[in-house]
Amino acid sequence: MKIKKLFVRILIVAALGLCAGIAMEYSTAGLKFPIFLIVAIIAGIFIELVIEILRGALTIAREDLRKLKKTVLRILIATSIGLLAGIILDFVAIWEAFPFFSILGIFLGTAFGIAIEIIQYHHSMRKAFLEGKGLALERLPVSTADLIRQIIKKMRYRKEVRSEVMAELAAHFEDQLQDCKTDEEKQERARQLIDDFGDVKLLAVLLRRAKKRCRPLWRTVVARSFQTIGVLILCFIFYCVYISLGEPTISVNYVREMTNLTRPVVNESRNAAPLYQKAFDLYKEPLEVELKEEPVFADDNKLFNAIRNKQWVDELNAEELASLKTWIFSNTEAIKLFKQATEKPYCWWERQKDGELLLNVLLPELSPFRNFSRLLSWKAALEANSGNIEEAFNELLVCYQAGQHLEGPRFLVEQLVGWALQAKSVGTAFIILQHRQVEGPLLKDFQAKLENLMAKGIYTPDYTVERFWALDFIQRCYTDNGCGTGHMIPRRLSIISSSDSDIMNDFENPVLNYGQFLAISLVTADRDKMRQMFENYYDNAQRWAHETPWRLHQEDVDFEMGFYDWSRLKQIRYWPIIVFMPATGRITEIAYRYKLQAEALITVTALYRYRQDTGQYPDDLDELVTA
Repeated sequence: MKIKKLFVRILIVAALGLCAGIAMEYSTAGLKFPIFLIVAIIAGIFIELVIEILRGALTIAREDLRKLKKTVLRILIATSIGLLAGIILDFVAIWEAFPFFSILGIFLGTAFGIAIEIIQYHHSMRKAFLEGKGLALERLPVSTADLIRQIIKKMRYRKEVRSEVMAELAAHFEDQLQDCKTDEEKQERARQLIDDFGDVKLLAVLLRRAKKRCRPLWRTVVARSFQTIGVLILCFIFYCVYISLGEPTISVNYVREMTNLTRPVVNESRNAAPLYQKAFDLYKEPLEVELKEEPVFADDNKLFNAIRNKQWVDELNAEELASLKTWIFSNTEAIKLFKQATEKPYCWWERQKDGELLLNVLLPELSPFRNFSRLLSWKAALEANSGNIEEAFNELLVCYQAGQHLEGPRFLVEQLVGWALQAKSVGTAFIILQHRQVEGPLLKDFQAKLENLMAKGIYTPDYTVERFWALDFIQRCYTDNGCGTGHMIPRRLSIISSSDSDIMNDFENPVLNYGQFLAISLVTADRDKMRQMFENYYDNAQRWAHETPWRLHQEDVDFEMGFYDWSRLKQIRYWPIIVFMPATGRITEIAYRYKLQAEALITVTALYRYRQDTGQYPDDLDELVTA
């Protein structure tokens, strides 16, 4: 049995088993990963080893079959040990995987037993070869035979070639010694020949080199190909180790940079955040009410669920109205503090992170803002229903001002919540105008205040902090060689996997997790190219934010910048782009719609005033502006 050919055949069947395992994994949607892969590979190797044993047995003489008894016995012992280990594992697993571990144990035990026997057989054959059995070394003097063995041993080449060289050397020495009549003469002649041969190591090198030059071209090509593959694999392993040992350079605190954007002054007395926090701490949830039916989209509080689709006080039943009034009254002090906060010119928060990335910054204030928008909107509705229109409008203007505190260079989700607060106040104002007759002076005062607030407001999405997200990811997940580039660090990708499970598969096995991180790091673009791609995207996103949705539609803007039209390889190389890419088109549309709602409220207010002054509506908006 030739060990190298056997090894090649084992690799082939292992590859075939791997393909079969992948097919089975695919058919089961990876639910049993990597069980089918392991079983298929082991089964392929086991079958090939058994075939080789049978092929060898057919060529062995009958008297030599007796020598196989001990070999077969040792293989059976190894198989029994594997079976016992499999049964123990099945028992530990409460027989849930039975008979997987038992079968796997039989395969592994038999494979190990056969492998050990093959290794022992190879060693025995190598020993017999070096002893020169069948090559007439026993007819040569001991010193000459030892010299030939040393040369062959140091030659380090294929066994077939070494056999040829050994036979040639043995024939050469035998020809030189055949004229010697006595043993003393042979020993003397052999000593002279050994001295003439020179250095053993140098001779072995020269013989190996000569044989290599004489080999056919196809064998040289195959040898060089395997050597090249080996070098590439070795380089690949070294590169994997190299990128795994990389360390990030944290040079910018983007949380502080983000805070500084919303903190133009150092004076804490001008910051609304502390007052907002006090109001949030004093806030009390409404009392529970009985629901006639469960809503499709349930809220945390039953009162909110009960009045979700109700817009005016007359639509509430007695229990809901009583609970609503109690809720508003219990938050009188919180509302007072909230109003004081809206009078501050700035609002910034000391951010905390639930992880390393800027992506993990906590925004606990957004939910309380939502609660206060409901609180103020229903308070305004109650005031308007009671005839106190001026107080109702003031409540809505407070809610609108609170929304402006969330505009500007902040997280997009903060900006969206801020616009939602403004939209809530605008929507409630529409409802009041629909259900109550408002006097002209009150309308004029409300319109003037709203126009003044809109002049200070920003209905344009700001992507500065979103850009910080990407830059913070780059500095924490890439190395920095000082020249603006670097490679991705596999182990750092765990901070992405833990923050968004949809990005990568979160395997329970840490080896599988690191394997996917390493594979991703190998194909991902370097630091400089990734940064340029992010900068290009956010530059375009900020430019689109200043355009109207109609104009963007006319220009047929691709907000994904052709990402889904890229080749699959390029998509994989720039996968962080799709991870951090916001819904730019949708956000621009929402911002512009909220802006139009506020402008529509001003227009409707002006129309009501015109009608009160003239008794009719204007023929067109130009006439309204002139008036």
